[in-house]
Amino acid sequence: MPHTDLLTTLLLNAFPFLCVVAVWCLKFFEHQLPGKQQEMLEKCVQMAVSMAEQAYDDYGPLEKKQVALRASIELFNAFHLPVPQPGALNTALEAAVFAVRQNQRPRSPYQDAPTRVTPAVVPAAPVPPRPTGLLQG
Repeated sequence: MPHTDLLTTLLLNAFPFLCVVAVWCLKFFEHQLPGKQQEMLEKCVQMAVSMAEQAYDDYGPLEKKQVALRASIELFNAFHLPVPQPGALNTALEAAVFAVRQNQRPRSPYQDAPTRVTPAVVPAAPVPPRPTGLLQG
């Protein structure tokens, strides 16, 4: 009987800690799932490409790609996520750049021009007829 009471007491006291360990394990292994990795890959790469396009506007495409690559790897490391294989990372970068370029509409040469308002043509008021007859002199 004393062993049963001791075992029950230990299990009841250890239960909260076991729950915390179980939740941590679930979160850890959740990031190992392919669907979750793909979701995080898309998010991290999109943030990195947007940052590179905005902050390094005067850089060339290869330099921007290197900046975005480093930034996305840093994001994965910051969130303690496994860094994807280079091929997958490169494909995601190219897709994100393509999406950003598709969303950028070409600027119209008239976009910054001042708006000219063409006045509406208003018909003139009818001219009253000239009096004819006796009063003309």
